[in-house]
Amino acid sequence: MTSLKTRTRALARLAALAALAATAACDGILQTEPVTSLPQDLMIQDAATATASLNGVYDALQSGSYYGLTANLVGDLAADNTVWSGTFQFLGEMQTNRMQADNQEVTAFWTAIYSSVNRANLIIDKVPTVSAIPEPTRSDVMGQAYFVRALGFHNLVKYWGPVPIPTKVTTGPDESKAYVRTPVNDVYTQVLKDLDSAQALTRNTTNTRFATPTAARALRARVLFYRAGLPGNANSQADYQAALDVANQVLAGRDTLVVPYADLFSALGSNTTEDIFRVAFNATESNGLSNYYLSVGRAEVQPSAELDAAYPAGDIRRTVTVRPSGVASRPRNGTKWSARPGTEHVHVIRLAEVVLIKAEALARLNRLPEAVAQYNKVRVRAGLAPHTFGNQVTTQAAVISQIELERRLELALEGDRWPDLVRLGRVIQVKGIQDRPGQALFPLPIRDLRVSPQLTQNPGY
Repeated sequence: MTSLKTRTRALARLAALAALAATAACDGILQTEPVTSLPQDLMIQDAATATASLNGVYDALQSGSYYGLTANLVGDLAADNTVWSGTFQFLGEMQTNRMQADNQEVTAFWTAIYSSVNRANLIIDKVPTVSAIPEPTRSDVMGQAYFVRALGFHNLVKYWGPVPIPTKVTTGPDESKAYVRTPVNDVYTQVLKDLDSAQALTRNTTNTRFATPTAARALRARVLFYRAGLPGNANSQADYQAALDVANQVLAGRDTLVVPYADLFSALGSNTTEDIFRVAFNATESNGLSNYYLSVGRAEVQPSAELDAAYPAGDIRRTVTVRPSGVASRPRNGTKWSARPGTEHVHVIRLAEVVLIKAEALARLNRLPEAVAQYNKVRVRAGLAPHTFGNQVTTQAAVISQIELERRLELALEGDRWPDLVRLGRVIQVKGIQDRPGQALFPLPIRDLRVSPQLTQNPGY
């Protein structure tokens, strides 16, 4: 990788200064105005400033409203893996699926994702125009920017459905006023196009705290996997096959899980052979996860009794994820994230998820013994006995249900449960929201609706 071995605070500050001119919000993230700082044509002038701007893109992922907390928090709290146990009422709204369009956590999440997209757009717009940037650096920073944009767009479509997908830097209110919601299928088309560019251009192949071609392939497998499950997708089987093909590329030579489960979440974010893409944190730039999950912090959320009970006896993952708090009014701590301050390097996508994507793709393609063999890899690593098709599971529906459970247990407190329930069409049943099915999608922030009049709200808000 070209000069991106470490992320320094100085580079992040320089990148943030550059990105501010492109992302500073007036009333909403889609209504932006220039601020007093460098004009855009002076932000990226050479390899050093291009690298600094890329570090600013990754700095956006560290936001407490993105992978510094919210991306993990909301995916479990809106579902059935965690419950609200603190004082922030807007989190209680999320747990009970009675969110309003001004929910602070939802608004912050939306804003943080679009901030990362706009920072990526700055690089995608400007780097090709600067002849002073050497080709290896140009290719690498462009590829990584495309990856972060693809990640952002996919996160948006998972939670909000049709969303605006700006592919140019937003610099003023006139641009934001023109934004409309892009149909879900078109969002997926753009995400896959961006991942094509990310895979082709990215030169970094070893540092998993930055995008790599392998990370682009893994994200592609996830995206195809989610698209396959969209209601009315006539090409569902083809998408599952494509997800399987890409997952096999990622898993070639490493289709096994050998890292002790606890080591994936070490306090210092130590490298493991199962890393694919992680967001780095340290004592200065820490994540907020332990502050929310532990009784010694804000204690805003705790693992649900249902999640705790879902782990079979002897499941090593339970001892890592859920432990007694010793507090009668709040009996469980979420201990997957226990460093204080939050110095763990947060997994955005890791090898076990790709193993489970492969397992479900096989099951959807009716290759059931192979699917069982695949999900057994997470079970065996967790200290559980493997299953045999025809014994513990005997039908396609049973295999898919077991994979859902393994995903719940393996990826608990990593933000995947709500998107899974929505993808599987089970969220209304599991959460008992038959009287408010619109809550299966998050509300668009009301402030953005006010400043972007062509945007429409999701039903039920």
